[in-house]
Amino acid sequence: MLNWNNLSLRKQFLLLFIFIQVLVLVGLMLYLNHNEREFYLNQLKRNLVHESRLILDNEKLDLTRPPAELDSWIKELGDKIDKRITVITREGLVIADSAYDPAEMDNHINRPEINEVLEGNKTGLSIRRSKTLEKEMFYLTLPIKVQGEIVGFIRLSKSLRDINSVIRKNIINYLIFLFITLIITLLLLWKFSKDIINPLNQVANLAGKLARGNFQERINLKNYKNEIGTLARMFNFMAAQLENKINEISEEKNRAEAILTSMVDGLIATDRDKKIRIINPAARKMFAIEEKEIKGKELIEVVRHHEIDRFLENSLLNNQVLSEEIVIQKDEKRIFRCNFAPITNERDQVIGGIIVLNDISELRRLEQVRTEFVANVSHELRTPLTSIIGYIDTIMENEIQDPSTIDRFLRIIKTEADRLALLIRDLLDLSRLEGKNRQPELYPSDLQKLIKKTSLILGDKAEEKDIHLKTEVEDDLPPVKMVPEQIELALTNLIDNGIKYTPEGGEVIIRAFTNQNRVIVEVEDNGIGIPEEEQERIFERFYRVDKARSRALGGTGIGLSIVKHIIKNHQSEIEVESMPGEGSVFRFYLQVAR
Repeated sequence: MLNWNNLSLRKQFLLLFIFIQVLVLVGLMLYLNHNEREFYLNQLKRNLVHESRLILDNEKLDLTRPPAELDSWIKELGDKIDKRITVITREGLVIADSAYDPAEMDNHINRPEINEVLEGNKTGLSIRRSKTLEKEMFYLTLPIKVQGEIVGFIRLSKSLRDINSVIRKNIINYLIFLFITLIITLLLLWKFSKDIINPLNQVANLAGKLARGNFQERINLKNYKNEIGTLARMFNFMAAQLENKINEISEEKNRAEAILTSMVDGLIATDRDKKIRIINPAARKMFAIEEKEIKGKELIEVVRHHEIDRFLENSLLNNQVLSEEIVIQKDEKRIFRCNFAPITNERDQVIGGIIVLNDISELRRLEQVRTEFVANVSHELRTPLTSIIGYIDTIMENEIQDPSTIDRFLRIIKTEADRLALLIRDLLDLSRLEGKNRQPELYPSDLQKLIKKTSLILGDKAEEKDIHLKTEVEDDLPPVKMVPEQIELALTNLIDNGIKYTPEGGEVIIRAFTNQNRVIVEVEDNGIGIPEEEQERIFERFYRVDKARSRALGGTGIGLSIVKHIIKNHQSEIEVESMPGEGSVFRFYLQVAR
């Protein structure tokens, strides 16, 4: 068995070099062979694309022609251009082929080049062995379009026999070149190499790798007890010491970077001149900073906010910690709690500053929503309660004995109490919908049956106002993914609104029809309509277009907000189309259950 350490340095070097030389030349040969093949294939692709487009532009390429005429023309054309031409329908049926009888060919819809075109590519490419011709072929497919729609495919193919033959000849030439190169190199190395070159080169290589930051490499000269062996051992010891120190520094740096990266709060560190030294991803996101190289730039140049720059300047000048709430208006209004602190050295001299930013926009928004909600609820509850208390006090204080008057007052009290109960019920429904932490589980349900049930429930109310409640539901409506109770509540609110705001003798229509993989649901009325400027706000809680009219009709101002939340839970959006005096159409969609 060959003992590597017993070989002379020259032999070691020569064997190592032969291996490297062969590896490099073989790799180069494979690389050139690959590039050469790619070059020929690209040339072939360009030719096929050009010829395919010429065929597509030819008026004789008409899929409505008799197949026999089309096949005859394709065979004639294939002989002229020395290419195999195949015409395929949208369904994968071969109707013409220049090299084979189309009637004996199987369906091509699953061919790779056809699938690429169907997936949206302009061209489909494939290299494989043809089942009919028993040859390795290069296939290129283009779509045949009529009025923008794919009605079929034109496929050109060419045998790769000639290309493969050229490549095989070149491989033989490469191997001859490799052998000659090895012989010449070995002769030159044997003549000029010396025993001392290899160990000295190893030491030099290790020194270069250490300088480039590679501290894992070592010199393996354990059998050398002379000065070269001592030099190698000292280099190994130095590399190990450097590796330990660098690893310690890298661990500290990685730990600090991990902390900064994982922080939710934004952090910016600057030097004494307010030039940025560190900025974490959260701060980049807050200020929409897309530049990668911002280290060393002025703070004001990057964040573009004078108040932040001024507060940091004050913190650095006075050597004190400051905390301020700052509003930043870019694409949207954002509110940040900013803490500014100086960085000092061991002599308590300011050498830089740090800014920590906490986004409190959502907190402030929620506080505002809570304040508005409490105010609206208080107002809505106060009106019926005031009316109830007023009529009760009137009955009690005036000792009214007239039964008709008492009955009228009690009816008013009952109406206001019902309105109060309706408001509380809507508030509970809205709270339940908003309080869900996850999307509800949608399951296949019969929408047609649900629409019929809702129409029957509200039919009496429509008849009281002489309003025609009409359903236009598509026959054989497929099941949809939904929570039936929630969709029933949404439909009830929409239909009830249509009845309320439609004059007597009007009409409310509930439609449902399929559109691709969705079912569109519409509730249309020919009532008072909604002004365009009000349409974006009607889904807000307690918002009414006509407050006096809405209260008179018994509305709470929460129904459409409930509808919006329900439809959003079903991965859809509620849309409205309306013109004052002409009525309104509310529309949403549900996914068909597969």
